[in-house]
Amino acid sequence: MNELKNNCTVTLTTQNGVNGRLFTGPNGNSIFLPAAGYRNGSDLGSAGSLGYYWSSSFDTGTLSYAWDLSFYSGSCSMNGSLRYLGQSVRPVCVSRN
Repeated sequence: MNELKNNCTVTLTTQNGVNGRLFTGPNGNSIFLPAAGYRNGSDLGSAGSLGYYWSSSFDTGTLSYAWDLSFYSGSCSMNGSLRYLGQSVRPVCVSRN
């Protein structure tokens, strides 16, 4: 997540009718993350405008929080968020080669 935040160019874009951010690395590779919003119980908030993606790291200062990558209105940051919130997960695949 820090690599996406610190080393990529982030562009607001729409792909296949879905708003989100395109993260493009120095090598030209890119990943599109939809602005999927978040869940709080059965309520869906900020879908189409904000994106929240869990990292695998707890906030060691407050164990009820974990780190996420958040993006909104041209800004991208790492934040501690309450773990009970429903946020997206960025899939990672290990090459079989």
